[in-house]
Amino acid sequence: MSLTCFSRSQLYRWEKNRQLDRKERVRKLLPEKTLENAASVVATFPHFGGRKGQAYMLYHELGYVGMSHYDRIKKNVRRLLIQELSQRAITPGREFYEHVRPSKPGEIWGEDFTDVTVLCRTFKVALVLDVYDEHYLGSAVSARATAALVEQPIKQALAKTGGRGPEKFLLSDNGSQYISAAHGRLLTSAEIVQRRIPACVPQYNGCTEGGMRDFKSVFYNVWECRVREGADEEKNLLTRVEAAVQETVTLMNEAIPRPSLGGVTPADVHNGRQEAKRDEIREYREAESKRDVPPWNRSYWEVLKSGLKAEQMSNTELLTKLDFFCQRPLRRIAQRNKECVG
Repeated sequence: MSLTCFSRSQLYRWEKNRQLDRKERVRKLLPEKTLENAASVVATFPHFGGRKGQAYMLYHELGYVGMSHYDRIKKNVRRLLIQELSQRAITPGREFYEHVRPSKPGEIWGEDFTDVTVLCRTFKVALVLDVYDEHYLGSAVSARATAALVEQPIKQALAKTGGRGPEKFLLSDNGSQYISAAHGRLLTSAEIVQRRIPACVPQYNGCTEGGMRDFKSVFYNVWECRVREGADEEKNLLTRVEAAVQETVTLMNEAIPRPSLGGVTPADVHNGRQEAKRDEIREYREAESKRDVPPWNRSYWEVLKSGLKAEQMSNTELLTKLDFFCQRPLRRIAQRNKECVG
């Protein structure tokens, strides 16, 4: 419609009556000097739209240009600017970053920290994991994200490996904690090579980012269960969060299998018992598929309710479980934990 030579009202009338009873609309030719002035205005103030550009030209007596025509001139000026830019070849080249994938445990580590919000307070959780099997090697909790916080998981990981760092490198982002001099001294003393991902491109550290999301999903369920059971009620909030983080790390390493690892846990892969565990799982699956199913004594919904045990959940635990059936569950949980308690 914008490219036709007919008016909009005439097009609607033609569509209704299928008749053209009006002459074609002739575009007015713009004076050469006015067009030049319009291009100059666009070059001087490229943020002007059609309305403001037209007003500027009329105010300074540079000629009259319609608003839509001014916008069209602005698009053509953009094309000329791009042509000039390409001719000068001043656009910086794209940085090259090579993805290096580990072939066995212990080759590449990843470090990062995330936020967890409980009882109207937000804590920083720093983690270090093995990129190959997503095995968590260290964790630490603090009220603020500092260089001292991100050092603790590294020291825990070194203690588990007998003082040996990753064979290749440690992958981290460009946070101020990871580029600090104190963190650099720690890695140098442990002979760990640090490799930082490009700025604002978290997908280059996708294993760690995904591990953080899985960690938080398990953590909030563990936290609500511990609150319902009254675990560590007499201790301060930071100690309670640390205990929940440790339990979450244990579950992630030893109890929750990864489909990407063939249905075994990261601890199985890290300790070299994955093949024996896979054979055990395969035998159990075959035995279950061949087992005879006895007749039910309860209805379908009674069985589901018995397994769910929703009546035993607290109010916050019930809301937390339900959030995982909605979009962006972690954001919903954190927002609710900031606003209210109980």
